[in-house]
Amino acid sequence: MYCILLSLTLNSYEGKVRKMDELEGETEVIERYKNITIKKIEGKYIPLYEVEFIQEKKPPYLDLEPLIADDNLEEIVYNGLDRYVNVYHRKYGVCTTNITMSNEDIRKVLNEIASFVGKKIDATTPLFDGRLPDGCRVNATVPPASPDGPTLTIRKFLKDPLTIVDLIKNGTINSAVGAYLWLWVEGLKYKPSNIILSGGSSSGKTTTMNVLAMFIPVEERLITIEDAAELQLEHEHWIRLETVPPSHDVNAIAMDDLLKNTLRMRPDRIIIGEIRSKEANTLFNAMNTGHEGCMGTVHANTASETIIRLTTPPMNVEPMMLMALDLIIMHQRMTIKGGGSARRIVEISEVAGLEKNRPRLNTIFKWDTASNTLKETGVPSKLREKISRAASISLKEFDEALRERQEILDGLVIKNYRDVKTVTDVIQNYYLKKEEESEKEGEMKEEEETKRSIFGKKKIIKT
Repeated sequence: MYCILLSLTLNSYEGKVRKMDELEGETEVIERYKNITIKKIEGKYIPLYEVEFIQEKKPPYLDLEPLIADDNLEEIVYNGLDRYVNVYHRKYGVCTTNITMSNEDIRKVLNEIASFVGKKIDATTPLFDGRLPDGCRVNATVPPASPDGPTLTIRKFLKDPLTIVDLIKNGTINSAVGAYLWLWVEGLKYKPSNIILSGGSSSGKTTTMNVLAMFIPVEERLITIEDAAELQLEHEHWIRLETVPPSHDVNAIAMDDLLKNTLRMRPDRIIIGEIRSKEANTLFNAMNTGHEGCMGTVHANTASETIIRLTTPPMNVEPMMLMALDLIIMHQRMTIKGGGSARRIVEISEVAGLEKNRPRLNTIFKWDTASNTLKETGVPSKLREKISRAASISLKEFDEALRERQEILDGLVIKNYRDVKTVTDVIQNYYLKKEEESEKEGEMKEEEETKRSIFGKKKIIKT
């Protein structure tokens, strides 16, 4: 009986493990674009991502070139010899490609990538972190670290990065939350918020940080510090710094070294790509000594867990120092119906004081699974009061400023103005307009005061 079952299983398996070009007639084409065809194969859970090679001359990244050029992909994964390269498609999730690579070819690709960032990858330095010229993050290993052969993981970023308009249109947030985020980052130029963006790996933290940075007024000096330069901004006063790993002729430059140097560069805003170690203390010291509008990312699953991570090794930030932190924005990658995944902001919490030597959190927005939206919890915002007080305006005036920003975002969504340059220009032009209005109001008040001082004096008659 067992022999019959085994025979049937093997026959079924052999029928399915045929060459990809023999699968015609058993496949359904899901989508075609450029030289890419995505197919659903009968009996297979994972779709096939098929590349038709049309170029004669071999490009720098060889057969991986069309994958790197495809903006629909999030990740490219090479797991070793005699295995098809896998990709993660933004729409269809994990797909198997029709691409394999020889040991010689993958070594050429690795050396090409390493040479761009001035590093090497070989048996003496078998672990590699770097990036491509377009900012895509790269991780690679070679023996002896990976005894079965080289591996390569490329995490791709959109050539045309997402903006606040995209986050609203794809359901990550709504325009009301977007208006709050705008005001929190801007702070009406009086109290920009210190923000930690938290979540699991590949949950959308960097995307949100890129979006929020567009709200920074263009005249403010922005310095970003990253392990691999990923942020894509339209900001005139922007300086990018990048960590340097140790090598035989170069000393290591860590995140904390760059942050300490940044504090000598008179920055208006500081953004740290990922906070992991002692740079956390340096950053919170900066926040507590007047550097407002700082942002950074942390790996954690909840806002409470983010606090725990910040206050325990290797970060070890004193709980009292966290009082300079204003917001924690939580991200989560969710599986959606029909396959694929979506990144969502699932919680926005304010740091609202200390309770038994532990920061107390007020959750202002929380993801509602029933409606699939981020909803207000009804908890009053302390940050609303802080910003209003700093700007010398009433809460009613704060709400009016919020409404104006929401109307602008709604307008951008309706007109589908979503590219980085357009969105940034609209935001910065709004600041300019408000500045001009404020100056005009100031001049009118001054003129009124002058009139009152001249014509309001009573004539004194001597007797």
